[in-house]
Amino acid sequence: MLAAGAAGAALLVLPDAAGRANAEGRPADGSEPVYVYVSSYGFGASGPDTVGLSVFRLDPKAGALTPVQQVSGSYPSWTTIDPARRFLYACYSLRDETGPVGSVAAYAIDPRTGTLTLVNQVSLGSSGPSQTAVSPDGRHLVVANYYHAQYVVLPIGEDGELGPVSGVLTNTGSGPHQRQDAPHPHAVVFDPNRRFIGAADLGNDKVQILRLVGGGLELVSEVSVTPGMGPRHVAFSHDSRTLYANGELDGTITAFAYDAETGTIGRLLQTVSTEPASYTGASSGAEIALHPSGRFLYASNRGSQTVAGYRIDRTTGKLSLINFATQGVNGPTNFAIDPTGRWLYVNSNRGNSIVQFDINARTGELTPSGRATPLSGPNVMVFRTPDCR
Repeated sequence: MLAAGAAGAALLVLPDAAGRANAEGRPADGSEPVYVYVSSYGFGASGPDTVGLSVFRLDPKAGALTPVQQVSGSYPSWTTIDPARRFLYACYSLRDETGPVGSVAAYAIDPRTGTLTLVNQVSLGSSGPSQTAVSPDGRHLVVANYYHAQYVVLPIGEDGELGPVSGVLTNTGSGPHQRQDAPHPHAVVFDPNRRFIGAADLGNDKVQILRLVGGGLELVSEVSVTPGMGPRHVAFSHDSRTLYANGELDGTITAFAYDAETGTIGRLLQTVSTEPASYTGASSGAEIALHPSGRFLYASNRGSQTVAGYRIDRTTGKLSLINFATQGVNGPTNFAIDPTGRWLYVNSNRGNSIVQFDINARTGELTPSGRATPLSGPNVMVFRTPDCR
């Protein structure tokens, strides 16, 4: 938890990188550039000189990241880009003298240079937003409020501006772990058909399916996981037949059958570990994501300091281990796969670097590329591409 401060206190465009972007406009092959947005989350109080957001341009040949802009202010806990790729939304889980507070900021994206301009910022009151998702039509932002037991909705205007909270869905319950004293919603993500929202509540051990109704939310279905699992994030298979949830507190992935027509979570299919068999320390599952091909799934663990790769059985949705990536991995709260599926970038939060791995297109195996981008406390990465929705 960090000292509260204004998002976007300063937006610094790095002179050399900005000059190249303005002069070149596009890569040599004439395609639109791909920009990468990385939030930082440090371990001390943030201030006006704190770099909360960094903008990079992606080299399509080698995957190198060239710095373009730094946005000073508070540390964002999550970032997401709207489907039209016009705006970036960052949520802030902060603390002031009264306790936990939260807010969400909207930034306009310059499609030519990738740079950010603050649009507005909305307070969420006494809460700690942990993840956000923009509706397929770009008209609503859904937020998982970790400290306030709620999922909330904020309307989005034509200019990307956020309005005040329009809908709230409150959870109840608890779990056996000391961190499960109350509901702690941690994840929201739209399914591939863009009709329903997959959600995870770390505090009450439930994976849920929600639906946007006007400016509000309704619960469609839910399932209880193993007590003490602490579900953190969720991911859907590309055919929408399987829902995966990773446990922060027990270091596992649980797969469920999923009915995309009704939004119903079905039977439990499998539970696998995200840790090497030799690891005996505490678990701290973090991120989970599918490869763009839909053939592989990856998960990070901050206990064993690894990123695990799994092959997905297209018929059953079940997982089989490929390998563990470890080189340079230190505090992998988040990782991201570039839209082409060639590289996986680990935000090595405590290692103060973004570590790049090559992905074998045939096997899904991760191998170190030998490239790392220095950045203080990288936390969450998102890509803006011309064709990625």
